[in-house]
This record gives sequence, structure tokens and C-alpha cells, in this order.
Amino acid sequence: MAGGDGGLGIDRGLFAMAFGRDVDYHDTLPQLIYLDRQTGDIVWLYGSDDDATMEAGIPADENRMGRQAIEAEPERYLEIPGLDHDDHHRILRRFLMSDWTRDKGRRHRAEDAYRGSIGKWKRDVGDDDAIDAFYDFRDAEIEAMAKAFLRENGIEPVWRS
Repeated sequence: MAGGDGGLGIDRGLFAMAFGRDVDYHDTLPQLIYLDRQTGDIVWLYGSDDDATMEAGIPADENRMGRQAIEAEPERYLEIPGLDHDDHHRILRRFLMSDWTRDKGRRHRAEDAYRGSIGKWKRDVGDDDAIDAFYDFRDAEIEAMAKAFLRENGIEPVWRS
């Protein structure tokens, strides 16, 4: 449903989960995720109806019907591509170069802990506040990227919580 200012009402959390997912790691089975341009609903589909049932408990008929609806009206749906693993590394590197702390020692320790692995950085940084600051930074970056993606595709998002 459209928002009061002419935008499209979209669930912020679901869209962030779909758009911000690391497709190189999270999409172990073929998944396609779409935004319904009319309702703002997020539609998660599996490439295989059997995978939908076995992996997510989605009835095969429901997965098949979703796919058929998109095939019948492709202009109604926008595929949500997700981010690749390099995008997630770029976000962490931007965070490390940002002004997330004024403490030069903490910043230096956080930078030194990053050696090309996000998971290892979170384990090695030894600073829960740095990790929390990274998550906040990451969420804001992904939301900005998501808004830009939607606007490039003619959609003005009105976030629903």
C-alpha cells in the first residue's frame, strides 16, 4: 500500500534482511526475493519447490504460486539482489576509517584486528562497543544503499516498522 506522501510502505526489517543479506554465504540454495511494487510486500521464493519445503517449511504449492504470480506480472515485482561478500567487507573497511571513536588506541586496535575476515575481526577485536558501533554503522549503510536502490527503480520507500 502506498504511503501518505505517495511512497510505498515497506517493512524496514524485512527489506533490510533481504537487501543486506550476503548472497555469497546466505544463498546456499537458489533463492529469489522480490518486492511487490503495489503492496510493498516482500516475497521470498526458492528456485526449487522441494527446497522451499525442506529448508524453510514453505509448502511447495505456496512457493510455486508465488513464482507463477511473478511470471504472470513481472512488472509488478522488483527483484531484491542482496549484497555480495565484497560489499560487506567494504562496509567494514569504511567503518574502520570512520569517526566511530575518538580514542586513537581503540581505533588502531580495531584496524589491526581486521585481516580480511569479518567473522575473525569480530572475534579478535576484543571490544564489544566496537562491534556494536560496527553493527549500527553497517545497518545505516545498508539502509542508505537500499534507499538508493529503490529510488533508482522508481520507488520512494516509506518504512514501516
